[in-house]
Amino acid sequence: MMRKIFLPPIIFVLCLIGIWASNHYGLATHIWLPAPLHYAGWLFILAGLGLATWARYLFLRHQTNILPYKKPDHMVQDGPFRYTRNPMYLGMFLVAFGMAILYGTTFSIIFPLIFFLIANRWYIPFEEAHMEDAFGEEFHLYKSKVRRWF
Repeated sequence: MMRKIFLPPIIFVLCLIGIWASNHYGLATHIWLPAPLHYAGWLFILAGLGLATWARYLFLRHQTNILPYKKPDHMVQDGPFRYTRNPMYLGMFLVAFGMAILYGTTFSIIFPLIFFLIANRWYIPFEEAHMEDAFGEEFHLYKSKVRRWF
């Protein structure tokens, strides 16, 4: 069972703190994206927040739990779930990536990549195994039609 302390939002917040801390404590010095280009980070942040919020709303509307360590109640296949199986993770990644772009430093990009790797290698396979157990062929069909990320 997935330990409750390592929920995806905790890892996400730790990555955001890592981006902030690395830029405020002198670890990230090489600027690869100068002003005003770095303001494009806001587009990623807003897109990520919108995507994650929309997906969370659909979970509430379909009355299914959002906690990855609990058995899923219903399969959500509408809204952003038609295009990505993981809009909440994609949303969190986009927010972290946007924050890294805002700072524009090379070191900042490491943290969204860490979040992506953890989500892709740990959380998503764990959750997809639960989905396969709960929904069987319906999930296999969905999985064959909708990509994991994009």
